[in-house]
Amino acid sequence: MTVIRQGQIRALFAFDIGYAVDLDRLRGLAPVVTAPPLSRKKQTPTYMQYTTPPCQLTLGAAPGGFRPGGMAQATVFDFGALSLSWWWPITGKDCLTIDDLPLLGQQLQHLDLELQARAEIAKLVERISAAIDRPRIDTLVEDYYLFILERLDEDLTADQLLHRHRPGLAQALRFETIKLSASQQEEALSESISYYENDLAIIDWNAAILYDQDYEDSVSVLEFLNIELLEARYVDARLDRRLTSYGPLPPTSRLGPIPFRIPYRQAIEDLAELRTEYLLLNERVDNALKLIGDLYLARLHYAAARRFYLHEWNLTISRKLEIIDDLYEMLNDRARTTQGQMLELIIILLILVELVIGLLR
Repeated sequence: MTVIRQGQIRALFAFDIGYAVDLDRLRGLAPVVTAPPLSRKKQTPTYMQYTTPPCQLTLGAAPGGFRPGGMAQATVFDFGALSLSWWWPITGKDCLTIDDLPLLGQQLQHLDLELQARAEIAKLVERISAAIDRPRIDTLVEDYYLFILERLDEDLTADQLLHRHRPGLAQALRFETIKLSASQQEEALSESISYYENDLAIIDWNAAILYDQDYEDSVSVLEFLNIELLEARYVDARLDRRLTSYGPLPPTSRLGPIPFRIPYRQAIEDLAELRTEYLLLNERVDNALKLIGDLYLARLHYAAARRFYLHEWNLTISRKLEIIDDLYEMLNDRARTTQGQMLELIIILLILVELVIGLLR
C-alpha cells in the first residue's frame, strides 16, 4: 500500500458574476493579492503568462464535515468570472493511501459543496459589487476536483504509479468506490502526461490527479480551463434562450405605414448586441492566458480542453452564431425591402399629387 505523505484535495467552483471586473477598484475594496505569474520551470517562457493577472482573496476556512485544516480562496478575473477554491491538506499522520482516494472523493461529493459555494460567492459579490460592471451571479456553475500527491512513502515513477494503482486512480477520477472495468479504467486514464520521470498529470472530465511537488502552475491552468468551460456553457445558454424567444415574426403588412422607422428594429438591435457581447467575451477569455506550442503547460491545457469537450462546445456556439447571423441578415433584408416599397409608394403619391395640381391649373 502506497501511503500519501503530503498532498491536497481541492474543489474548484467557477461562477460568472458580471460583465467585467475592475481589478484596480477591487484592490481598494478587499485585501487581495495579484495572482503569481507562471513559474519559469518546465520550459515555461515569459510570454506564457496572464495578460491581466487575476486577483486572489483569502476567504478563511473551508466547509467542515470533510477534513480538518481546510482553507478557501477566490480568484477574480477581469472578464467577470470568479473561481472559488477549497482545499484540504493530507499529511503522513492521516495514514491515507492512494487506494483511499475513491472513498475521499465519495465523501467530498456528499457534502453538497455547490450550495455552500453559491452562498459564499453571494456574500463576496455583495462585498465587492462596486468593482463589478453589471453584477449578478448566473445560475450556471462549473465544478472540478483535484487530487494532488506531493510526496509518497516511496519514490515512484509515473509508469510505476500507473501500473501499481491503476484501478484506484481510475475510481478516484470517476468518484466510484467499486472497481471499474478494464475498458473504463483505460478511458479514465487515457489523458495522462508527464514532464519528468517522477511526475504525472491524469486529466478526466470531472477530476484530475497531479503527482507532482511542483503543481501550482498545473493547478492554475486547470482552474482557468474550468472558467473557460463555464463561459462556454454560459454563452451557449444565453444563445439558446435568445433563439427560443423568437417566435414567428409578424408580416410587415401588419406593422402599419413605416416610412420613417425600421421594422423589427428591436430584434435587429438585440441580435447585434448579443453577437458583439459574445465576441468581446470570447476575445477577453482567449487573451487572458496565452499557452501555445508543445510545452508542458500548453500540452496540459490541450489535454484538459479535449477532456472537457471544449472544442465541441465552441462548435455548437459557432453554429448558433451562424443562425443569429442568418436571422440578422433576413430581418435587415425584410426591413430594407419594406422601406423600399414604402419609398416607392411615397414617390408614386407625390407624382399623382403633382399631376392633380397640374390638371387643376
